[in-house]
Amino acid sequence: MPTPEGPDPTPPGIRGSGLAPLGPAQLRWGLGLLWILDAGLQLQPVMFTRAFAGNVLYNAALMYQPGGLETFLYRAASIETAHLEVLTILIASIQLLLGAGLLSSRLSRPALIASVVWATVVWTFGQGLGFLATGTALIEFGAPGSALMYIAIAALAWPRGAPGRTGAPPAPALLGRWIWSGYWVLGAILHLPLRFPTGAVLAYNLQTAAQLQPGSLQRVDYHLARYADGHGLPLSVILAAVELALALGVWPAGWRRPVLAIGVVLTAAFWVLGQAMGGILAGVGTDPSTGPVVALLALCLWGNGGRRSAPDPGRQLSPDAKKDPAMTYSPTPSPGQYHRR
Repeated sequence: MPTPEGPDPTPPGIRGSGLAPLGPAQLRWGLGLLWILDAGLQLQPVMFTRAFAGNVLYNAALMYQPGGLETFLYRAASIETAHLEVLTILIASIQLLLGAGLLSSRLSRPALIASVVWATVVWTFGQGLGFLATGTALIEFGAPGSALMYIAIAALAWPRGAPGRTGAPPAPALLGRWIWSGYWVLGAILHLPLRFPTGAVLAYNLQTAAQLQPGSLQRVDYHLARYADGHGLPLSVILAAVELALALGVWPAGWRRPVLAIGVVLTAAFWVLGQAMGGILAGVGTDPSTGPVVALLALCLWGNGGRRSAPDPGRQLSPDAKKDPAMTYSPTPSPGQYHRR
């Protein structure tokens, strides 16, 4: 009699479909590596100088924040600047510990909770709430802030099976699609000229990004800034329409993969031209910005595009086994092969 096998750990509908979606463990590892990268960037020599205070802390507090929030963030930045060296080492240490904890299956839950708490602190004091209250925030240039996106990834990465169990279920696709849609809808909303003209906002952000770019990309950004200043409205309308399409297109199963692919390509362009790759090449970046996090989210949703794979002819279930999911099967059907666990 053939030796019975355990159930196939691959989630139904994914077998034979090529690339499977990232599960909670893979998302947790990705988030852990991002925190470790952030820790390494925090230890750059420039971070121990006043440049860190000027480029990060005071920038978050003063760049068009509304009055009460500006005062609060300015006072916090002043306290942080007074203890800059200690603060820099502390930030790097926390992020390194978070990364190590997320790479450990035993510490996954407390590390994810700590990651959410720390990301909230970074988003508030280091990223000025993603500049969402300033009227200058656009997802093309890093809104709503990488730290807020870290929180979204942490929610998707929360373990949903026994630690170390093979075949753990993938991150919830429904929650991932809502996060994806929310991100792109926010991108479309931010193009509304609620405080400043659209062309001025695009030009301002492109000029800011250009200051963090190497020579050739700097010239491209300055050229785009001049063009955006004179054609801001049609550019904003086009970008908002594309972003709304990406938000809606992830829901029909047949459209999901093309929409995700287009979203990743567009995000890569935003990351290079609008986010200046987080300012890493300029030596002043404290994180890679939102681009890589959005790409990680897309990998979580990729799956099989909602198409179920064709049945494996080598595996067949008896009528009783179809009714009882607790029954296992072997590759070659034979009498008596089904056994309860």
